[in-house]
Amino acid sequence: MVKKKPLDLKGYYRTLKVRSDASAEEIRLSYAMARQDAAGPFLRKIDEAFDTLRDATRRTAYDRQGLEGRQALKRPSTLAGAMALLAVVVAGVYGPELLRGLKKFRPGQTLVEARTGREFGEVVRFEDSHRFPQGGSAPAYLVRIAGSKDQRWLPAYDVQAVCDGR
Repeated sequence: MVKKKPLDLKGYYRTLKVRSDASAEEIRLSYAMARQDAAGPFLRKIDEAFDTLRDATRRTAYDRQGLEGRQALKRPSTLAGAMALLAVVVAGVYGPELLRGLKKFRPGQTLVEARTGREFGEVVRFEDSHRFPQGGSAPAYLVRIAGSKDQRWLPAYDVQAVCDGR
């Protein structure tokens, strides 16, 4: 049977740079080495870690907390909370991009660069699935470029991200 490693909840094992199955002698030596280079608040953290890990009773309690913490990650309520947090983060990161993609332009509509206010061109046509020469297909606008007679197929996402319509 494989023994589960406890979570290092407060970072005591990391602070002393020892494994969770380190002997008392390894912990003592690591403490002495860590104290030589430490100062200020980190010195207090080293002392706190050593005080906990050198005492067998306190170390067992610390490890038990870490094992129980591992079990808490398996609870349905924890999973639901993590999924809700993930959904909020994804909405915050990708939401503005998705909303920007909701703009629709009609044939004949003039496109203006949103930042500069300069005329970009005029929409000639829209296709839900245009095949681009690079091999991909995506929604696209055929745009007559302002100041020329050139027409180009541009991915809808790019046009919607850069332009406003008049």
